[in-house]
Amino acid sequence: MSLRPEISGFTLAEAVISVALLLLVIGGSYTLVNRSQALIYSARNHYVAINIAKSRLERARDFSYDQLINLNETNIVVNDNGVPAEGGYFRRSTTVNTNILPGLTKIEVRADIRNSKTLTFKDDYESVASLYTEYLTQ
Repeated sequence: MSLRPEISGFTLAEAVISVALLLLVIGGSYTLVNRSQALIYSARNHYVAINIAKSRLERARDFSYDQLINLNETNIVVNDNGVPAEGGYFRRSTTVNTNILPGLTKIEVRADIRNSKTLTFKDDYESVASLYTEYLTQ
């Protein structure tokens, strides 16, 4: 017979190791979820930016050929719908180049994406371009 009674349970070392492993799993999960959320937000912003640019090109269809030059704009801050708004997260620039060939105009639209941490426009953007021709009717 033993003089020490049988004790069942965890030692302090086992409890500390268990807590450390649990913290590693929780910390890894938090990092994974946080990074996934950032990627989803970035993908959403690029999707919105490309749609802002494409919708500006689509608007050119409403203009007669000789009025396309009126689409020129530089660094207009817009909201998610492409409407000018002071606090928008996108900045749109439209360049109309009539010096391609006679009767041919190139319209290029760039939509910059505001950085959500610094609230500045840096290197994140989407850009689309299209050629427009003058229809000659007699």
